Amino acid sequence: MSASIRVRNLVKTFALSEMGSGPVSLRDALRTERRQATQREVRALQDVSFDIHQGERVGIIGRNGAGKTTLLSMLAGITDQTAGSIAIEGDVHAMLTIGAVLRDEVSGRENIYLDGAVHGKSRAEIDAHVEEVIAFSELGEFIDRPVRTYSSGMKARLAFSMGAFIEPDVLIIDETLSVGDVFFAEKASRRMKEITAQGRIVIVVSHALAVIDEICDRCLWLDQGQLVMDGPAEEVTAAYERAVEQAEEAELTAKFGNGEPIPRSPERGRLDSISLAQDGAVLTASARAFIPLSLTVSGRLDLIVGAADATLSVLRVDGRRILSRRLSEAGQALPAGGPFTLSVTLDPMILGAGLYRFDLALHDAEGPIDAVHRVVEVVDEEGQFGGVPLLYYPPVITSKPLGETS
Repeated sequence: MSASIRVRNLVKTFALSEMGSGPVSLRDALRTERRQATQREVRALQDVSFDIHQGERVGIIGRNGAGKTTLLSMLAGITDQTAGSIAIEGDVHAMLTIGAVLRDEVSGRENIYLDGAVHGKSRAEIDAHVEEVIAFSELGEFIDRPVRTYSSGMKARLAFSMGAFIEPDVLIIDETLSVGDVFFAEKASRRMKEITAQGRIVIVVSHALAVIDEICDRCLWLDQGQLVMDGPAEEVTAAYERAVEQAEEAELTAKFGNGEPIPRSPERGRLDSISLAQDGAVLTASARAFIPLSLTVSGRLDLIVGAADATLSVLRVDGRRILSRRLSEAGQALPAGGPFTLSVTLDPMILGAGLYRFDLALHDAEGPIDAVHRVVEVVDEEGQFGGVPLLYYPPVITSKPLGETS
């Protein structure tokens, strides 16, 4: 049989009951008829359509609440759709949670036979694969001990091994590999490629994008119940990562409020966005305390009055300015005109854990020209700092003119 999945216009809604809010007396709390529940409909999936063909390894990604688990439950036949259709050619083996796959009170070996029987395998068919499953799981003598004595990693290895050797037409895995060790994950990846080489389908849900890139050749990105993107795994995960970074940065920026409007004189000059880096890697939403931080911003000066200058400021989320330093104070100067690059080094970056905003303002004798800012969450992984964050060193600031660009 050729395995295939066809999903068309899939919709899933849930009705949530909400009790009336507000304080109630003990008497009223016991008299439930006095408190009426209201129904609110939540749409977990909205008009989702896709096809999966034999031999494909498909990843499904998305933030919490995107609809990933709901979709897997429907593909596994556990949950019915509200509207739309699902057509699957072949038998399905789903590992949605380890607890749902394994029985704690019996041994690993007995679990293999029970799981095989649930999926319609005869004793002889299970006998043919049982030693292969045990060897792949690397459980050794633990295979004859109760599963309740296993670590989470051991349970993950057994659950995957059972599914991988039961030879289903469609294998669905939801985060099972996230609790296994890296070496077993690599072995599991090779096994999934062997399965799809036989014309079977593997579907993997994981928050670890590297796992999706390694295992899958295709990826579906769900967001708020909708299919946002469907394509080659590396392209989809890269787009998803960019979207998550932008959302996190916007969320951090919003915590500072709108702030004062930035005065701009675009005819006199401009600044581009701030780029931050640590250890040679560009930062997105967070930075590590006590690691040198590099800040780079490019810009251009045109109709300036007198000598232009730049000011770097660092603000806490409560609005307190904890650093303010001008380029001229560091003995540096901006070019009289044309494009330039500003580089700021904080070495080391002695900031306590928390949210900070880095502001860079461009100005001349006539007043403000432009300003840019960047919000970053500083993480103190070593727990070295506490109390009020301090900066007790001057930043090193350099400036250099660039050649004219077209």
